Amino acid sequence: MNRYLILSTVLSLAFVAACQEVASLESTHTARVERGNLVFTSSFYGELTARESQAIHVPEFSDLWSLTVGTVLEDGSHVKKGDVVLTFLSVEVEEDLREKKTALAVAKAELRRERQKLNKERIDLDLAVKRWEMMVEREKLNVLAGGKLISQLELEKAKLDVARAELELSLARKALKAHADKERASLEVQRLKVESILEKVKDKEGQIEQMELKAPADGMIYGPYTRLNWVRAKVEPGRVVRPGDKLLEIPNLTAFNAELYVRQRDGMLLKEGSEATVFPTALPGKSIRGKITSKESFATTRNQRLGTDEPAGNLKEIKVVLELDEAPEQLRPGGTVRAEVRTVLAKDVLLVTLTALREEKSGHSVRLKNGERRQVKIGQASTTMAEVLEGLSEGDQVILD
Repeated sequence: MNRYLILSTVLSLAFVAACQEVASLESTHTARVERGNLVFTSSFYGELTARESQAIHVPEFSDLWSLTVGTVLEDGSHVKKGDVVLTFLSVEVEEDLREKKTALAVAKAELRRERQKLNKERIDLDLAVKRWEMMVEREKLNVLAGGKLISQLELEKAKLDVARAELELSLARKALKAHADKERASLEVQRLKVESILEKVKDKEGQIEQMELKAPADGMIYGPYTRLNWVRAKVEPGRVVRPGDKLLEIPNLTAFNAELYVRQRDGMLLKEGSEATVFPTALPGKSIRGKITSKESFATTRNQRLGTDEPAGNLKEIKVVLELDEAPEQLRPGGTVRAEVRTVLAKDVLLVTLTALREEKSGHSVRLKNGERRQVKIGQASTTMAEVLEGLSEGDQVILD
């Protein structure tokens, strides 16, 4: 009797459990596996940049490694081509120029003095040559005139005097020639010294002229945040900058881009040509169509990009550029935007919602409406859906875990 009672109880409990499981399956939310495009959609924040802009950089100098900004026009200032937009403090350069001009004057004086000294030496040597030429002629005449009147001994002596005079003449001529070579070399050294200092003077004069930076075109001045002397900042009076640093821009306000910095995970899903809707902060309620025109192939941290050292700045990001279809007159470089980007990851594929997937050691699985647990193989995934490669068919109903 007890055995039948126990068996009856077990069957009753099994029936109740089965009914509960059926009721649970009937009340569980399900989703249909369908075929369509796998789309990734997300919102990102970024900054407006002019599509075309004329940049103004710190000039390159031969011996200046840093400069200090003296004056600079404010953002939004309208300028004409050739207007002075920024100046550098030039006290040190002007002092250096004065020193170089003094050195040039000294070098020129030394050149004149050397030329006068060499000219005097050349005149003396030339006179010596002429003197010995006359001496040779005189000694020769003495030999001819006294050939029959003087003794043989005196004649031999006279001939020796001619030979001595000719030797002295030869030495004088060699000295004159050697002096000519010396004069050319010495004057060339002094001339090169003058030219070297003169080049330095001209270089300093050119630097003085470059202490004023002028607008390369008509337009509006914009001072972006850039790396100035290894520090990310805007140009301002007293700011120390290095040659090559970008200081200002004159942007073309008829066409804009939006630069986004997105996480690597999201960046890998974005593709060139993907459509976007951009919402400028300066124009509440206004939306502008755009598309991705470029995406960097490498990621950098925010600290590397901005020159900061913040714990949160170690996150790696990828730069994505959107091209905007419109450029309302209220837009300005540096303005912030929110961009909703839509990217088609795969076309005409089986799709299953991510909430139906369970991750396991062997891969992924889903539970069908009838309670069956099935292994599936997935491909690409967006933030909500995944591409089904194997394990499911179109029309299957899966339970949302």
